[in-house]
Amino acid sequence: MTSIQLGKKYDCTELVYSIVRNNSGKVTGKQLEREIGNRYEVRYAITRLTKEGRIRRVRGFGVDRVEFFYQVIAPESRQQL
Repeated sequence: MTSIQLGKKYDCTELVYSIVRNNSGKVTGKQLEREIGNRYEVRYAITRLTKEGRIRRVRGFGVDRVEFFYQVIAPESRQQL
């Protein structure tokens, strides 16, 4: 991967994190895809942020089915993981 591609994915990761932080517990993957545009970069960013322990996936009731929402993990609870 070149540095340009790596930088683009990093920017997308931080963009996803800022959106999740602003709408913590209320944003779904589909909403992120609609807002950002590129499905694969959004999925990559979600996976990366989840592995880093910055966000977590929470199961909840959506409009017509069970959906997964993303929320930010507080820094003090991240240390316990």
